Amino acid sequence: MPQNDPDSLEHVAGRVEALHDHFKQSKDKMVGVAGPNPFGDIRHPDERPGEPHPSEHAVNALHSFRDRMHGQFDAAAQLMNSTGGALREAARVLRETEAAAADSITVKDGSLD
Repeated sequence: MPQNDPDSLEHVAGRVEALHDHFKQSKDKMVGVAGPNPFGDIRHPDERPGEPHPSEHAVNALHSFRDRMHGQFDAAAQLMNSTGGALREAARVLRETEAAAADSITVKDGSLD
């Protein structure tokens, strides 16, 4: 018969919820391009007037990438929160089940007759 350990479930829930914080911290470190455009030396080979400078395309691409990655970090952090909550709920249910079982033990081997 499998052994259930609510304390271990809660311990794992805490570790999983800590991942939420790690995802948030990692997201905060991904800032994209800050300050002057580092791609200012990129030149368009045809010098097309009226088109955005190629370095602006590079910066825009990095900002788009950052925004999508921020969304991924947010989704992962939310998943860790939800998983931690589910583990804590499972631990609570195990404790309630064990308490209910302790109140209604049935001896089937006849040793109490």
